[in-house]
Amino acid sequence: MHIRKIVVATIAVVLAVLTADAQKNHNPEYEALLRENPFRSGINTDGYEGGPYADTPAPKGYKPFYISHYGRHGSRSNWDEANYRALIISLERAKAAGILKEDGQTVLERARQCLAAHNGMDGRLTPPGAREHRGIAERMYKRFPDVFKKGSKNIRAISSTVPRVLISMTAFTDRLTELDPKFEISWDTGETYQKYIDPEVPSFSREMYAEIAKLDLDRTDSVAFLSRFFTDTKKASEIVGRFSRFESQVYAVARITASFELEDIFPLLPEESIYNNWARNNLSLYLGQANSKAFGHIRMLPALLTVKDIVDKADEVLADTSKDALCADLRFGHDYPFIAMCSAMGLEGIGQNLATEEVNLKWFGPWMTPFAANLQMIFYKNKKGGDVLVKFLVNERETALMGVEPVSGPYYRWSDVRKKFTTLRY
Repeated sequence: MHIRKIVVATIAVVLAVLTADAQKNHNPEYEALLRENPFRSGINTDGYEGGPYADTPAPKGYKPFYISHYGRHGSRSNWDEANYRALIISLERAKAAGILKEDGQTVLERARQCLAAHNGMDGRLTPPGAREHRGIAERMYKRFPDVFKKGSKNIRAISSTVPRVLISMTAFTDRLTELDPKFEISWDTGETYQKYIDPEVPSFSREMYAEIAKLDLDRTDSVAFLSRFFTDTKKASEIVGRFSRFESQVYAVARITASFELEDIFPLLPEESIYNNWARNNLSLYLGQANSKAFGHIRMLPALLTVKDIVDKADEVLADTSKDALCADLRFGHDYPFIAMCSAMGLEGIGQNLATEEVNLKWFGPWMTPFAANLQMIFYKNKKGGDVLVKFLVNERETALMGVEPVSGPYYRWSDVRKKFTTLRY
């Protein structure tokens, strides 16, 4: 009896240690955020969640006069037509075999709807994507009336050459001209602009996946997952083939339904699967595009082209003393250059320099690069001709700049920021 108690106690200790070891790689806050909105698990396919839209008062006498902006395109279709087709074939075979549950039938219907909505067009802006940009434009206009209502009416807008980005720019600037028909907006796109809107990224994918493999991320319980959709998991496994591929096919449908304005199927998926997909996507996105300890020195270099454009255009505006000086520079591009640009700048949160094992504990991708992710740099000056100040909004949230001392709150001297940006080295 005594030995039995010792064995039971030992097992309990071992289980506690194993549980603690498993939990130490999970951030409970992130798990709660994913339960609150499972679309966040898609990270860069999450619909735009900006704000809170609150402003710390600027130092006395300072008024905004110029905005430098970079915006990712809005919600779009994905690149998953082959996944939709393969999933439909598997589920139809299961249905013919008489093993498809009601939830499996729902997934089948949604996959068919996604395929129809996709309509053979990868990466196409969808109606929610246009609305996201219209909303951001309207809030910017109303939030900074000194820039748009009292200042110059001249705006420069430049876009990536990709159609979904061009349409995002159109939606954004259309809303501005609806709010004020007197705006004079120049639009442009082309390969020269592409060099800094969407710089070419060096390839280190093999090294990145080796880095990810070292963490041995959790895997979803295949039997529990399949049992949600099929009455016979053994037969279902024979039909769908490799489980990880089938799981990713179902997830490909779940993550994009909001873009197509279709009914959500995330309630049908186990929380374990939602978290595991987030963990893989989050880690991969950070290592590939942000300032990681492993690859940041490689990835940040192309981003300096975008940072340089921001500095050059700000210098141009500040040197222009005419009443027709630009009130805004609007750039429209993509998620990868957006993450890299903000990371290279050293913006708090998105720009953290993390080791691989820290990423899923300290970097929550959906806050950084949802559809329509944007950076707004708001420039301020006073009538006395004092220093120009600037503050940063990442997805319309006031954000600190690491490594530079603010004048107060989120406000920095442009001369200090400019010095940092022009001396960045990686």
